[in-house]
Amino acid sequence: MTPEQYETILNLLTEIQKSGGSDPYRLVLYLVPNIGIIFGTTLLFFLFQWWHKQKMALIQSGQYKPWSFDIRLYSFFLGLLLTFTGFALSFVFILVLGRSMAMLGGLIPFAIGLGLLTFYKMSR
Repeated sequence: MTPEQYETILNLLTEIQKSGGSDPYRLVLYLVPNIGIIFGTTLLFFLFQWWHKQKMALIQSGQYKPWSFDIRLYSFFLGLLLTFTGFALSFVFILVLGRSMAMLGGLIPFAIGLGLLTFYKMSR
């Protein structure tokens, strides 16, 4: 690095440091995402607590009806959806960009979909 380049970088860093202290709203801008995360986490905690209390009240009153979940049918539906979505994305990426790393955006859901369809077929 030449001395001129070093001096230019040093001047730029000094200007950035001086301008950084004059912005009074910088702290607020840094706190907004943190407050959002804290608020969202608190909201989810109380939502899950409310669902738990609701389920316990239904159990105590004898009105609770457990719902069944067919994992096999769900894996078939999700497998078809991901397979065809992945195939379409891969096809478009190959047409537009050729063979590149962007193909992974289609090949990953395609492979997951094939895995779910394999689970559906083998779980009989």
